[in-house]
Amino acid sequence: MKKFLAILLALVMVLAMFAGCAGDADNGEDGDAVATGFKVASHNAEIEGNPYRVVYENQLNEAIEVYKQSGLVSEFASFTSNNDSAVESQQVEQTINDGYDLILINPIAATGLDPVIAKAIEAGITYINADCVYNSDDIINVTVDQEEWARIQGNWVVDTLGEGTKIILFNGIDGNSASELRKAVYKDIFSNANIEIVKEFAHGWDDTQSQQQMAQVISSGIKYDGICNQESANGILNAIEEAGVAYPGCITSSEEVRWIRRIADINKDQLVLPFIVVENPPGIGATALAIGLNLLQGHELDTSKLAEWNNIKYAPQWIMTYENMTESLADIADLPDTTSVSKYMMVDEAYEAYFVK
Repeated sequence: MKKFLAILLALVMVLAMFAGCAGDADNGEDGDAVATGFKVASHNAEIEGNPYRVVYENQLNEAIEVYKQSGLVSEFASFTSNNDSAVESQQVEQTINDGYDLILINPIAATGLDPVIAKAIEAGITYINADCVYNSDDIINVTVDQEEWARIQGNWVVDTLGEGTKIILFNGIDGNSASELRKAVYKDIFSNANIEIVKEFAHGWDDTQSQQQMAQVISSGIKYDGICNQESANGILNAIEEAGVAYPGCITSSEEVRWIRRIADINKDQLVLPFIVVENPPGIGATALAIGLNLLQGHELDTSKLAEWNNIKYAPQWIMTYENMTESLADIADLPDTTSVSKYMMVDEAYEAYFVK
């Protein structure tokens, strides 16, 4: 009980620090003070060459432009460390020294930034970690709920194939937190449904690897009913079509637009290959920004929404199956094949979802 109370007290102190925001204050219609004109700094481990991080950065900038027009944000700066931890620490420390109100970071690793976090807290700066959990109870983490991401797909596989069937399981990267969380959920669901994983791979979220691995499955003669897959579905389908074998009983994937259009085209006349697409939104950065701006305005975070490491988990919102394929395609009609489907919350939406009313 003492340990629980100590943790609770520490969290209260963290939230109090976040509520003690900088910025100017105007009077709202209800007479309450509304803080505006915040300086925001974004730090990213990498952007160029990483399609996910490119969308992350683009959607963050989209949101920032809206907030600048409203006066909520007065200044925005974006920094990229190119996976150099020393550069990352230096850049974060510089934004602390420059007096930014909100530091938003998608870090290189889950540890290593404690000294600059302590300095930010001492300076009264709101520090939000986005996308990947950083192991600290002194900050707020905002991440995609990877367990829910996998749960949606795993349950769909069970509903589609039925109990007692066989699947090929494609994971991401062994040891990666998101990949491991997803894998654990998959295996729990499939074990409970008596679904056998006859072959398991880690394709590194790479279409070339997934194609090679699927080709191995086909040439080996392994019997399977369906495919549960974290990403890189295009590579898997390439191998199936090049070998001229029958489509599996189902396939799961994520949010790449070119995959969405490809699987929809296969099923355009009738359901040939059952599928599910679940977003893993790069827009989590923009959602984290919205949460940070709410904190700066003095809004009280609903602590019941926090998981371990003060983690706010954003559940995927965009899901496509054959049943809603037409509407889903219309929703992404203006997106290029090279991007990903990604929803994110603005300030008012984040307030409704995560803050005390």
